Amino acid sequence: MDFLKEIVKEIGDDFTQLASNIDETETFIDTGSYIFNGLISGSIFGGVSNNKITAIAGESSTGKTFFSLAVVKNFLDSNPDSYCLYFDTEAAVNKSLLASRGIDLDRLVVVNVVTIEEFRTKALKAVDIYLKKPEDERKPCMFVLDSLGMLSTEKEINDALNDKQVRDMTKSQLVKGAFR
Repeated sequence: MDFLKEIVKEIGDDFTQLASNIDETETFIDTGSYIFNGLISGSIFGGVSNNKITAIAGESSTGKTFFSLAVVKNFLDSNPDSYCLYFDTEAAVNKSLLASRGIDLDRLVVVNVVTIEEFRTKALKAVDIYLKKPEDERKPCMFVLDSLGMLSTEKEINDALNDKQVRDMTKSQLVKGAFR
């Protein structure tokens, strides 16, 4: 055991620890649906994890945006000092839609993005600004990307502009890189 503690001390950082010391405290954001809460968290009082990436997938026009907005509203309502960055790829979110869902417009920023690279750059800039704040000034912040499937790549756009009928084989790598 002393050997493992020495390894943790010598090579470790904030994220290296003995398995017995791992904090498994997990909190959830209510989705607004007891059934969905139960399906994804195991409790009707749970919801989406507040510290993990959650993907909501489904066919076109099945309500993913409305569902995501319900989660945003519940997040903002349950965290009075929180805010949300909503990355919109379809220009589907507008002021009247947000207001009709009861979302506090002063605590939400809508960021329109077209490419994976643009999303990654803007999201990382936001995280960088957040991390530069003193820790006691960091309020809970939610990022929503609506929708990953609609994001193009710069290569895909350039190929289309140059009338190249080729598939962009770099897209999946760019998506993985954006969420690391």
